[in-house]
Amino acid sequence: MGKTAGRVDRRSRPQLHLSQLFVCEIASIYTVPLNSLRTNVEELKKAGFGENPRYECFVAEVPPEQKSKEGHTIIGYTLFTRTYNTWRRKNIYMDNLYVMPEFRGRCIGSELMDRVAEAAWSQGYTQLRMHASAKKPEVIQFQVQRKGEDLTIKEGWHLFRFPNEVLHKLAAQSKF
Repeated sequence: MGKTAGRVDRRSRPQLHLSQLFVCEIASIYTVPLNSLRTNVEELKKAGFGENPRYECFVAEVPPEQKSKEGHTIIGYTLFTRTYNTWRRKNIYMDNLYVMPEFRGRCIGSELMDRVAEAAWSQGYTQLRMHASAKKPEVIQFQVQRKGEDLTIKEGWHLFRFPNEVLHKLAAQSKF
């Protein structure tokens, strides 16, 4: 991995507590109340390692002598899912790409993204998709530097979310 000696590997079950830690750190960055999160270690285990896995994950790990201030050797991760696009066929959607602040600027995020791209390409996937908050220009810049296309600017596409309570109302209105 770039400027930090380490490795990027697929996530294994014993490390799921760190994924939950990273999810909480990301939520804090975006001022999402932690009590509103619906994931926990058990849910991550079920969703990622159950009968029908819903996501995959890569982690960035450094040797013990380079561990974080908190003593972690897992210092970053990316969580991704497979989707389908009627125009482009199979896609990978990268929901999270996170590197602990003290390890940023060392090409770790790029290495994580490269591993997802490698996994996607080797399995015949046609695109990698991500979202970025307008509140995080450094994340947008990272994606632009990696040759990502900002579809809001380029094509006018917007990403919409239908939260749980709206989803419930829509489902209740279904006539099928």
